Amino acid sequence: MKHTLIIGATSDIGIHIAESLAKRGFPLSLTGRDQKKLNEIKTKLKSKYAISIETYELDVTDFSSHTKFYQTLKEKPTIAFFVAGYYEDQTKARIEQTELLKTIHTNFTGAVSLINLISLDMEKRQEGTIVAISSVAGDRGRQMNYIYGSAKAGLTTYLSGLRSLLFSKGVHVSTIQLGPVYTKMSLGHNLIPWLTLQPEVAGELIVKAGLNKKDIVYIRWPWRFIMGVIRMIPEWIFKRLPPF
Repeated sequence: MKHTLIIGATSDIGIHIAESLAKRGFPLSLTGRDQKKLNEIKTKLKSKYAISIETYELDVTDFSSHTKFYQTLKEKPTIAFFVAGYYEDQTKARIEQTELLKTIHTNFTGAVSLINLISLDMEKRQEGTIVAISSVAGDRGRQMNYIYGSAKAGLTTYLSGLRSLLFSKGVHVSTIQLGPVYTKMSLGHNLIPWLTLQPEVAGELIVKAGLNKKDIVYIRWPWRFIMGVIRMIPEWIFKRLPPF
C-alpha cells in the first residue's frame, strides 16, 4: 500500500483527509505543530483502522527544520498532501508585519520549501503524487483578502510549473482550488451556504481528486465559473467595486 504524508494533518480539513485515507487502508505520516493533537488523531484512527501511523511535529514556517524533518521520515511518501494554511485578518496583516509574514510563509514560501524537498525525492524515485491545497482567492486579487490571495496565487503558479516539469518523470501534481469551508479559519466571515462545504465533504473530495491524479480541481464546482466571470471584469470597473 502506498505510504501517504499529510502536512497540516491537525487542521480541520487535514483531519478529514487523514480519515478518508485511513478508511482506504493507506499507511500515514501526519504532521502538525501540536504533538498532543497529533497523538489524539493517531489514537482515534488506530482504534478504527488497522493501519500504521507515524506523527511528526512540524512548523511550516520554520524553514530551518524542513530538510531535517524530511530526512527523518521513517518512510518516504508515494502520495503527499499539503494541507497547511493560514488566514486570519486582512487588516491586521496590512498593519502588523508578523501577521503579514505568517500569512505569506504558511501559504506560499513554507509550502514551496517543503514541496520542493518532496518533489526532488519523488523525481529521483520516478514516482509519486503531490496534492496541494490552493484557493479560489488566488484567481484575482480582491480587496478583502488580497494578501492571502496573492500567496495562494503564487502557490498555484508554482504548482503549475512543477506539474509540467515532473510530468515526464512519473510524478503527478494536483492543484486543489478550494473555496470556503466551514472551519476555524472561516469563522467571522460572511459565507454563502450553497457555496460553502463542510470539512468532511471537502476532505473526501480532495482525496478523490488526488488519487485520481487530477490536474486542477475546483472542489466546489460553481467556483470555476464564478471566478472565471470575476477574472473577466475590466480593471477600470473592478477597482470601483465594493468589497466582496
